[in-house]
Amino acid sequence: MTKPGATPITAPGWTAQPEEGVTIVDCDVHHNFEQPEQLLPYLPKFWQEHLIDQGLHLPSGGYSNIPFRTNRPDLKDPDLKRRDFNFSLAFLQREHLDPWNIDYALLTGPPPFYGYSGLPDPDWAAALCRAFNDWTIEHWLEKDDRVVNAILVSPSDPAQAVAEIKRLADRKDTVAVMIPMGASMPFGNRFYHPIWEACEERGLPVVSHIGGGGGAARTTPTPVGFPTYYMESRMSRPYVASTHAASLICEGVFEKFPNLKFALTEAQQLWAVAVMWHMDADWKAIRDQTPWLKRLPSEYFREHIRVGSQPLHEAETTEQLYQFLEMLHADETLVYCSDFPHFDWNDPVTTFPKLSPQTHQRIFADNALDMLRMGDERTGKSPSSRASFARPSWL
Repeated sequence: MTKPGATPITAPGWTAQPEEGVTIVDCDVHHNFEQPEQLLPYLPKFWQEHLIDQGLHLPSGGYSNIPFRTNRPDLKDPDLKRRDFNFSLAFLQREHLDPWNIDYALLTGPPPFYGYSGLPDPDWAAALCRAFNDWTIEHWLEKDDRVVNAILVSPSDPAQAVAEIKRLADRKDTVAVMIPMGASMPFGNRFYHPIWEACEERGLPVVSHIGGGGGAARTTPTPVGFPTYYMESRMSRPYVASTHAASLICEGVFEKFPNLKFALTEAQQLWAVAVMWHMDADWKAIRDQTPWLKRLPSEYFREHIRVGSQPLHEAETTEQLYQFLEMLHADETLVYCSDFPHFDWNDPVTTFPKLSPQTHQRIFADNALDMLRMGDERTGKSPSSRASFARPSWL
């Protein structure tokens, strides 16, 4: 008997049959090792002893009210003994790729592991990233062509991050570079420019997921201190994403690196509309401070920045959600993210209202294919041309 909720055969408009071409690219799938010791074969001897003697000692946010098992409650896999991630490719295939006919799933690593971005020792952070990348290659990427990877790098040492990008960038299963949002400075800062330069040179976008920080890189998640509850901390995510987006635009990153794409994921979406509108108004009034910007900030945003769809806002009415997607220019900026297998994940069928075929294709596949440079060579299909946001004809 099929477990309840795992295969929603009655979901509206879902046939459970694969379609021609690429129709679903999931830009946020989390995977993890079950025990840190699994990284030992991928570490040099010095760092092996470090891990055995001291453990990962990664910084943690430490918020209360976060479920110990944060995976979906309908996933009762006995192999998930203690935490919340995909410990095997077979689990991902059985519970996500196969039931939903996912064409490509971008692995973004485990959020608790993102604490490497706040480690005071940049060499340990870089060693952990290298080991995790190599573990991912052996246990995930070489076993299923649907799984693609974002190279984990630490932003605390750009030189080592660049070396890791160059080491792995030529792999066909590597389509992005992953950096947690919890960094010590906004991403427009010139300290990070060598990383962005390496990404542009290799044709790889940056995918930045909420999380990380801690240690030397962490102050407080809000301008007014620490929130009490986990729900409050989630409300600070748009602030982090908007800070990075404004920094990237204001400091001229996209003028310096005109082919760079940057995705900000798991931070909601409404902030992006506010950033575009607010920055356009301010640029018209005080643009003498940023003379290198040649266009409206919203134009840089729409061309270079992508926003993850998870967690999607729940508007009071469906019409309001359509209006919001139009304001967001979702057919250009929004990429589908499931956040599988977390308790608040967004499946590809029931999360959105009915969209026009063109808009649906842009959000669920083509925006990601364009961002990840996954056109004819890899998929056999080019991203479709952009079209204005359109509601279904019957509305």
